Amino acid sequence: MKSKNGKYFFILFIIALGSIIAVWQLRSENITMTEGSLAVHFIDVGQGDATLIQNNEGNVLIDGGDRRTADSLVRYLKDNGVGKISYVIATHPHADHIAGLVNVLNTFEVDTIIMPRVAHTTVTFERLLDAIENNDVKVQEPVAGASFTLGETVFTIAAPNSSSYRNMNNYSVSVRVSHGSTAFMFTGDAETESENEMLARNRSLSAKILHVGHHGSRTSTSQAFLDAVSPEIAVISCGKGNSFGHPHEEVLKRLEEAGVKVYRTDLSGTIVISTDGTSLTVQ
Repeated sequence: MKSKNGKYFFILFIIALGSIIAVWQLRSENITMTEGSLAVHFIDVGQGDATLIQNNEGNVLIDGGDRRTADSLVRYLKDNGVGKISYVIATHPHADHIAGLVNVLNTFEVDTIIMPRVAHTTVTFERLLDAIENNDVKVQEPVAGASFTLGETVFTIAAPNSSSYRNMNNYSVSVRVSHGSTAFMFTGDAETESENEMLARNRSLSAKILHVGHHGSRTSTSQAFLDAVSPEIAVISCGKGNSFGHPHEEVLKRLEEAGVKVYRTDLSGTIVISTDGTSLTVQ
Protein backbone atom coordinates (compact mmCIF):
# COMPACT_ATOMS: atom_id res chain seq x y z
CA MET A 1 0.00 0.00 0.00
CA LYS A 2 1.23 3.49 -0.78
CA SER A 3 2.35 5.74 2.07
CA LYS A 4 -0.21 8.24 3.28
CA ASN A 5 1.55 11.19 1.64
CA GLY A 6 2.14 9.23 -1.55
CA LYS A 7 -1.50 8.23 -1.77
CA TYR A 8 -2.74 11.76 -1.15
CA PHE A 9 -0.48 13.24 -3.82
CA PHE A 10 -1.68 10.51 -6.19
CA ILE A 11 -5.26 11.63 -5.55
CA LEU A 12 -4.30 15.30 -6.03
CA PHE A 13 -2.67 14.39 -9.34
CA ILE A 14 -5.88 12.72 -10.53
CA ILE A 15 -7.91 15.71 -9.33
CA ALA A 16 -5.64 18.12 -11.18
CA LEU A 17 -6.11 16.20 -14.40
CA GLY A 18 -9.87 16.29 -14.00
CA SER A 19 -10.18 19.94 -12.98
CA ILE A 20 -9.97 21.18 -16.56
CA ILE A 21 -13.35 19.55 -17.31
CA ALA A 22 -16.26 21.92 -16.71
CA VAL A 23 -19.21 19.75 -17.79
CA TRP A 24 -19.72 16.05 -17.04
CA GLN A 25 -22.33 13.72 -18.52
CA LEU A 26 -23.68 10.71 -16.65
CA ARG A 27 -24.40 7.33 -18.20
CA SER A 28 -27.91 5.99 -17.84
CA GLU A 29 -28.71 3.16 -15.43
CA ASN A 30 -31.54 0.67 -15.17
CA ILE A 31 -33.41 2.25 -12.23
CA THR A 32 -37.17 1.87 -11.78
CA MET A 33 -38.49 5.42 -11.50
CA THR A 34 -41.53 7.19 -12.91
CA GLU A 35 -40.59 8.89 -16.18
CA GLY A 36 -39.68 12.51 -15.52
CA SER A 37 -39.68 12.22 -11.73
CA LEU A 38 -36.95 12.92 -9.19
CA ALA A 39 -36.67 11.51 -5.66
CA VAL A 40 -34.36 13.02 -3.05
CA HIS A 41 -33.78 10.89 0.05
CA PHE A 42 -32.48 12.78 3.09
CA ILE A 43 -31.31 9.63 4.87
CA ASP A 44 -31.31 9.50 8.65
CA VAL A 45 -27.69 8.77 9.56
CA GLY A 46 -27.81 10.39 12.99
CA GLN A 47 -25.47 13.34 13.46
CA GLY A 48 -24.24 13.27 9.87
CA ASP A 49 -25.28 13.80 6.28
CA ALA A 50 -26.24 11.38 3.50
CA THR A 51 -28.54 12.23 0.59
CA LEU A 52 -29.52 9.95 -2.29
CA ILE A 53 -30.78 11.62 -5.47
CA GLN A 54 -32.55 9.35 -7.98
CA ASN A 55 -34.32 9.63 -11.29
CA ASN A 56 -34.98 7.11 -14.04
CA GLU A 57 -31.45 7.72 -15.38
CA GLY A 58 -29.51 6.82 -12.23
CA ASN A 59 -28.20 7.77 -8.81
CA VAL A 60 -26.10 10.47 -7.17
CA LEU A 61 -25.07 10.29 -3.50
CA ILE A 62 -24.07 13.34 -1.49
CA ASP A 63 -22.06 12.29 1.60
CA GLY A 64 -22.37 9.04 3.54
CA GLY A 65 -22.65 9.67 7.27
CA ASP A 66 -20.26 8.18 9.81
CA ARG A 67 -19.06 4.61 10.46
CA ARG A 68 -21.83 3.75 12.92
CA THR A 69 -24.49 4.03 10.24
CA ALA A 70 -22.40 2.77 7.29
CA ASP A 71 -24.00 -0.69 7.13
CA SER A 72 -27.53 0.67 7.40
CA LEU A 73 -26.76 3.19 4.65
CA VAL A 74 -25.67 0.40 2.31
CA ARG A 75 -28.85 -1.55 3.12
CA TYR A 76 -30.97 1.53 2.47
CA LEU A 77 -29.35 2.09 -0.92
CA LYS A 78 -29.86 -1.54 -1.90
CA ASP A 79 -33.48 -1.49 -0.71
CA ASN A 80 -34.07 1.50 -2.97
CA GLY A 81 -32.76 -0.18 -6.09
CA VAL A 82 -29.26 1.24 -6.17
CA GLY A 83 -26.85 -0.98 -8.06
CA LYS A 84 -24.54 1.64 -9.45
CA ILE A 85 -23.83 5.26 -8.50
CA SER A 86 -22.78 7.65 -11.22
CA TYR A 87 -21.47 10.35 -8.89
CA VAL A 88 -20.62 10.48 -5.20
CA ILE A 89 -20.09 13.96 -3.79
CA ALA A 90 -17.92 13.97 -0.67
CA THR A 91 -18.58 17.52 0.47
CA HIS A 92 -15.56 17.75 2.82
CA PRO A 93 -13.33 15.36 4.82
CA HIS A 94 -15.07 15.35 8.21
CA ALA A 95 -15.98 11.85 9.41
CA ASP A 96 -19.73 12.48 9.78
CA HIS A 97 -19.86 13.10 6.03
CA ILE A 98 -17.33 10.66 4.55
CA ALA A 99 -16.84 7.65 6.84
CA GLY A 100 -19.84 5.78 5.44
CA LEU A 101 -18.62 6.39 1.90
CA VAL A 102 -15.89 3.78 2.44
CA ASN A 103 -18.55 1.03 2.63
CA VAL A 104 -20.38 2.58 -0.32
CA LEU A 105 -17.30 2.56 -2.56
CA ASN A 106 -16.47 -1.00 -1.49
CA THR A 107 -20.04 -2.21 -2.19
CA PHE A 108 -21.33 -0.39 -5.28
CA GLU A 109 -19.89 0.43 -8.67
CA VAL A 110 -19.12 4.15 -8.54
CA ASP A 111 -18.05 6.07 -11.62
CA THR A 112 -16.72 9.30 -10.10
CA ILE A 113 -16.25 10.94 -6.74
CA ILE A 114 -16.30 14.73 -6.52
CA MET A 115 -14.27 16.01 -3.55
CA PRO A 116 -12.53 19.27 -2.63
CA ARG A 117 -8.78 19.53 -2.90
CA VAL A 118 -8.01 19.37 0.80
CA ALA A 119 -6.46 16.64 2.97
CA HIS A 120 -7.34 15.65 6.51
CA THR A 121 -4.97 13.88 8.89
CA THR A 122 -7.39 11.22 10.07
CA VAL A 123 -7.69 7.46 9.71
CA THR A 124 -11.15 8.02 8.20
CA PHE A 125 -9.76 10.14 5.38
CA GLU A 126 -7.00 7.57 4.82
CA ARG A 127 -9.60 4.81 4.50
CA LEU A 128 -11.53 6.86 1.96
CA LEU A 129 -8.39 7.32 -0.14
CA ASP A 130 -7.77 3.56 0.07
CA ALA A 131 -11.33 2.84 -1.11
CA ILE A 132 -10.98 5.28 -4.00
CA GLU A 133 -7.72 3.73 -5.13
CA ASN A 134 -8.69 0.09 -4.56
CA ASN A 135 -11.95 0.47 -6.51
CA ASP A 136 -10.44 2.56 -9.31
CA VAL A 137 -12.90 5.41 -8.81
CA LYS A 138 -12.30 8.55 -10.85
CA VAL A 139 -11.72 11.70 -8.79
CA GLN A 140 -13.05 15.10 -9.85
CA GLU A 141 -12.30 18.44 -8.22
CA PRO A 142 -15.39 20.65 -7.86
CA VAL A 143 -15.30 23.69 -10.14
CA ALA A 144 -17.69 26.46 -9.12
CA GLY A 145 -20.05 27.21 -11.99
CA ALA A 146 -19.58 23.82 -13.65
CA SER A 147 -22.52 21.48 -14.10
CA PHE A 148 -23.37 17.88 -14.93
CA THR A 149 -26.64 16.22 -15.83
CA LEU A 150 -28.52 13.10 -14.80
CA GLY A 151 -31.24 12.79 -17.40
CA GLU A 152 -33.41 15.90 -17.01
CA THR A 153 -31.77 16.86 -13.70
CA VAL A 154 -29.00 19.47 -13.66
CA PHE A 155 -26.37 19.64 -10.90
CA THR A 156 -24.52 22.97 -10.68
CA ILE A 157 -21.52 23.41 -8.39
CA ALA A 158 -21.81 26.62 -6.32
CA ALA A 159 -18.85 26.22 -3.94
CA PRO A 160 -16.09 26.15 -2.87
CA ASN A 161 -14.97 29.38 -4.52
CA SER A 162 -11.50 29.66 -2.98
CA SER A 163 -8.50 27.35 -2.81
CA SER A 164 -7.68 27.86 0.86
CA TYR A 165 -9.73 28.21 4.04
CA ARG A 166 -8.81 28.23 7.73
CA ASN A 167 -11.98 26.29 8.58
CA MET A 168 -12.37 22.96 6.80
CA ASN A 169 -16.15 23.31 6.73
CA ASN A 170 -15.79 26.04 4.13
CA TYR A 171 -14.23 23.63 1.64
CA SER A 172 -17.67 21.99 1.47
CA VAL A 173 -18.94 21.27 -2.02
CA SER A 174 -22.22 23.13 -2.43
CA VAL A 175 -24.51 22.12 -5.29
CA ARG A 176 -27.82 23.35 -6.70
CA VAL A 177 -29.92 20.53 -8.14
CA SER A 178 -32.64 21.62 -10.55
CA HIS A 179 -35.40 19.48 -12.04
CA GLY A 180 -37.96 21.35 -14.10
CA SER A 181 -39.04 24.38 -12.10
CA THR A 182 -38.03 22.73 -8.81
CA ALA A 183 -34.57 23.14 -7.27
CA PHE A 184 -32.75 21.83 -4.20
CA MET A 185 -29.76 23.56 -2.57
CA PHE A 186 -27.12 21.52 -0.73
CA THR A 187 -24.22 23.16 1.14
CA GLY A 188 -22.61 20.45 3.30
CA ASP A 189 -21.13 22.20 6.33
CA ALA A 190 -20.35 25.46 4.49
CA GLU A 191 -20.32 28.37 6.89
CA THR A 192 -20.96 32.10 6.45
CA GLU A 193 -17.60 32.69 4.72
CA SER A 194 -18.46 30.29 1.91
CA GLU A 195 -22.07 31.49 1.80
CA ASN A 196 -20.84 35.05 1.28
CA GLU A 197 -18.60 33.91 -1.57
CA MET A 198 -21.55 32.20 -3.23
CA LEU A 199 -23.58 35.39 -2.88
CA ALA A 200 -20.75 37.47 -4.33
CA ARG A 201 -20.59 35.26 -7.43
CA ASN A 202 -24.13 36.39 -8.26
CA ARG A 203 -25.17 32.95 -9.52
CA SER A 204 -28.67 31.61 -9.07
CA LEU A 205 -29.05 30.10 -5.60
CA SER A 206 -32.84 30.10 -5.44
CA ALA A 207 -34.38 26.76 -4.51
CA LYS A 208 -37.69 25.45 -3.22
CA ILE A 209 -35.86 23.07 -0.88
CA LEU A 210 -32.81 23.96 1.22
CA HIS A 211 -30.74 21.29 2.91
CA VAL A 212 -29.77 23.46 5.86
CA GLY A 213 -26.00 23.89 6.24
CA HIS A 214 -23.94 22.29 9.00
CA HIS A 215 -26.87 20.42 10.59
CA GLY A 216 -28.56 23.70 11.53
CA SER A 217 -25.55 25.29 13.21
CA ARG A 218 -25.61 29.03 13.87
CA THR A 219 -22.39 29.29 11.82
CA SER A 220 -24.41 28.69 8.63
CA THR A 221 -27.67 29.76 6.98
CA SER A 222 -27.08 33.49 7.37
CA GLN A 223 -30.03 35.79 6.75
CA ALA A 224 -28.52 36.99 3.48
CA PHE A 225 -28.02 33.43 2.23
CA LEU A 226 -31.50 32.39 3.32
CA ASP A 227 -32.96 35.40 1.50
CA ALA A 228 -31.08 34.46 -1.69
CA VAL A 229 -32.22 30.82 -1.63
CA SER A 230 -35.75 31.76 -0.52
CA PRO A 231 -36.86 28.17 0.13
CA GLU A 232 -40.37 26.91 0.82
CA ILE A 233 -39.06 23.81 2.61
CA ALA A 234 -35.93 23.24 4.71
CA VAL A 235 -34.52 19.86 5.72
CA ILE A 236 -32.15 19.58 8.66
CA SER A 237 -29.99 16.46 9.05
CA CYS A 238 -29.01 16.01 12.68
CA GLY A 239 -28.89 13.39 15.40
CA LYS A 240 -31.45 13.13 18.16
CA GLY A 241 -30.12 14.73 21.37
CA ASN A 242 -26.75 15.52 19.75
CA SER A 243 -24.08 17.16 21.90
CA PHE A 244 -23.75 20.16 19.55
CA GLY A 245 -27.25 21.43 20.21
CA HIS A 246 -28.09 21.24 16.50
CA PRO A 247 -30.22 22.74 15.13
CA HIS A 248 -29.54 26.03 16.88
CA GLU A 249 -32.46 28.19 17.95
CA GLU A 250 -31.25 31.19 15.93
CA VAL A 251 -31.45 29.21 12.70
CA LEU A 252 -34.88 27.77 13.50
CA LYS A 253 -36.12 31.28 14.26
CA ARG A 254 -34.81 32.65 10.94
CA LEU A 255 -36.52 29.81 9.07
CA GLU A 256 -39.77 30.32 10.96
CA GLU A 257 -39.78 34.08 10.33
CA ALA A 258 -39.20 33.41 6.62
CA GLY A 259 -42.25 31.14 6.54
CA VAL A 260 -40.21 28.03 5.70
CA LYS A 261 -41.63 24.59 6.50
CA VAL A 262 -38.95 22.66 8.42
CA TYR A 263 -38.39 18.89 8.44
CA ARG A 264 -35.75 17.27 10.68
CA THR A 265 -34.26 13.79 10.54
CA ASP A 266 -33.88 13.72 14.34
CA LEU A 267 -37.66 14.08 14.63
CA SER A 268 -38.96 12.35 11.49
CA GLY A 269 -36.23 9.94 10.44
CA THR A 270 -35.49 9.65 6.72
CA ILE A 271 -37.32 12.26 4.62
CA VAL A 272 -38.02 11.68 0.92
CA ILE A 273 -39.08 14.55 -1.34
CA SER A 274 -40.34 13.60 -4.79
CA THR A 275 -41.10 15.96 -7.67
CA ASP A 276 -42.22 15.82 -11.28
CA GLY A 277 -40.49 19.15 -11.81
CA THR A 278 -43.45 21.19 -10.62
CA SER A 279 -45.32 19.67 -7.66
CA LEU A 280 -43.74 18.20 -4.53
CA THR A 281 -44.54 15.22 -2.33
CA VAL A 282 -42.91 14.87 1.11
CA GLN A 283 -42.75 11.49 2.86
